[in-house]
Amino acid sequence: MDEDGPPAHLTRGSPGGQAAPGHRSPSLVAIRRRWLSWLLLAFLLTLSACGGSSTATGQPPVAATATGVPTLISQPGTLPALIQTATFHEYPLTRHSEGDMLMRPALDQQGRVWFGVMASNRIAMFDPRSASWQTVAPPHGRGGLMGLIVAPDGSLWFAEQYANYLGHYLPRTGRFQIYPLPTVTAPDPAHKGKQLTLPVAPNELIMDRQGLIWFTEMNADALGRLNPATGELRQYPLSAHHTVQQLNPYGLASDAHGNLWFTESSQNRIGYLDPHTGTITTFSTPDPGAMPMEIAVDQQGQVWITTFAHNLLLRFNPSSHQFTRYYAPTPDGSSGGLYGLSLDQSDGVWVTVAAANALAHLLPEQQRFLYYLVPTASSFPFGVAVANRQQIWFTEAGANQLGLLTLR
Repeated sequence: MDEDGPPAHLTRGSPGGQAAPGHRSPSLVAIRRRWLSWLLLAFLLTLSACGGSSTATGQPPVAATATGVPTLISQPGTLPALIQTATFHEYPLTRHSEGDMLMRPALDQQGRVWFGVMASNRIAMFDPRSASWQTVAPPHGRGGLMGLIVAPDGSLWFAEQYANYLGHYLPRTGRFQIYPLPTVTAPDPAHKGKQLTLPVAPNELIMDRQGLIWFTEMNADALGRLNPATGELRQYPLSAHHTVQQLNPYGLASDAHGNLWFTESSQNRIGYLDPHTGTITTFSTPDPGAMPMEIAVDQQGQVWITTFAHNLLLRFNPSSHQFTRYYAPTPDGSSGGLYGLSLDQSDGVWVTVAAANALAHLLPEQQRFLYYLVPTASSFPFGVAVANRQQIWFTEAGANQLGLLTLR
């Protein structure tokens, strides 16, 4: 795999439905990308609130230490945040386009960092040992590469939202296998009485202990499951009637019992699916308009959720059905979203705080955050992945960079 990517070796998996049609009307394009436009608008508003943008391109890795900054951020109704001194390295993505949108990072067994580059529809890999980049383009992409995970065997699974398939990539051989997904129908808002055919729009995916791939379907009000061994696809509807994009199931995680936890961004709910019984249970979040996004379950069974409004991090106790709020402060008091979410080995909670241009580590027992300010102004820290107790990787959506925070 080189920076331009090799010719793709493609194998088509056993389809559980039809691939998205090749012809797309303007109305279909608008509906497919509605949620992305909303997300990008939120990005732009946050970047504007942070005072513009600064993009580093074609530069060598940057190392910086946060110094000479306030030691405390405190606002009414929020937890205080202590600003910490830390070392950052930032690696600009080479040969990229403006607004490429670096998505959530994932680490492989060799310590390499993988993530999707959404706009140009590429998979990028950064090797810290050689400080080198490699990218490859999946087949039939349409600029919607979203969730990406590394399997125990080192292969990659990823979601092609607009191309409407799940992909499996083997880095050692350069081969791709694709699994086309079903479509859904919805009224055409531009043509009364007509119907549109939409992709189910896979977003986030995980692999369970049996090697099954689970994913959220943003357009279909459903969770999906793929059996890679047989190619069998199964859908688990989250509502009695398909509403198409009214639930927007987004984030996905599993707990120790095998339950699949998910967020419903449009309805401000979280829930879980018991795969053994097919039972779905949902819980409304305490803040209307919070827009829950990422979700994770710690070793104690506590469920953590980032939201795209109010700088709010939520913790949910499945035993008591109680939510705990953690509002993150910002230097200028501006509001925005917490997106990236990752748990370390000791159940420490890491999130990205776009309005503060920072990574944040929550210390719930001390009722405060530790903030680590990203050196590049308005970098928009997006996805985050904890490598170990000292190293945290993150993507910078506003600067098209990969960042590494090294703790002292």
